[in-house]
Amino acid sequence: MRTDKRVTVADAGEHIGITADGIGTPGPRPDGESNRPAVPPTVAECYSAARQARSGGFLYSQTVSDRLGTAVAAIGMRLGAHPTYLTLVNLVLGIGGSVAVMAGRSPDRTAPLLVVGVILWQVAYIFDCADGQVARATGKTSAYGASVDVFVDVAVQISVVVAVSSVILPRHEIPGLLVVLFAAAWFLNFVTFLLNKGDDQVSNSLIARRSALVSVAKLLRDYGFVILVLGTWLLASPSTLFIPVMAVTANNLVLLVGYIARAAGLSVRASRQMLRP
Repeated sequence: MRTDKRVTVADAGEHIGITADGIGTPGPRPDGESNRPAVPPTVAECYSAARQARSGGFLYSQTVSDRLGTAVAAIGMRLGAHPTYLTLVNLVLGIGGSVAVMAGRSPDRTAPLLVVGVILWQVAYIFDCADGQVARATGKTSAYGASVDVFVDVAVQISVVVAVSSVILPRHEIPGLLVVLFAAAWFLNFVTFLLNKGDDQVSNSLIARRSALVSVAKLLRDYGFVILVLGTWLLASPSTLFIPVMAVTANNLVLLVGYIARAAGLSVRASRQMLRP
């Protein structure tokens, strides 16, 4: 847990006369002087606050998506945008990307709409990273905002699964069971994410170490990396898209078995400890 104090736009406002949700509105001066019109925070100040509000994550998301999200968050904070607005942009772009992929799908060639769809998936995820940074940096976190974020993420990822499945299904040599397993196992990360919000030991990672090798091994659990691979493969060789789909599905199923075994072991151990005198 980090113990350093995060500098927020609201904190900065105590010194330069700005507020987190009222850019340009009057604010009291700390030295007792009369109120003056608020000075809007600069993009650099917003960027610094958003950068300190980044949350942890997997390797690709931390090194690419979160950093790009900080730039989006800084612009959003400078404009006074509510974090939920960025969440809704994620919804529109993410589903729009899936629609573009489905409209431009072809088993043997790359259509322009496919390129648009793959790009929109990445941009949508950048906004998904940005909304949380804005919320934390401006003190606008709430249970309602978190709920909107989860529901939007589910909606976008359902559209991604449908779009990817629509490319695979026309190829009759690919068993339909693969698509069913892909769709069913896709949301394992969502379940573990929700469990991580609690205090139960079952929510901890199966591999607690944070070495570079472990971070690379966890890339198949990184949503940003997975849609990058699926999107790139979709553009390069749509007829063999089932290969990364099989890899993602196998990884999720193995993780599922691991989580079940670990949770069962922890449950039995906890019960035994409670029965000890």
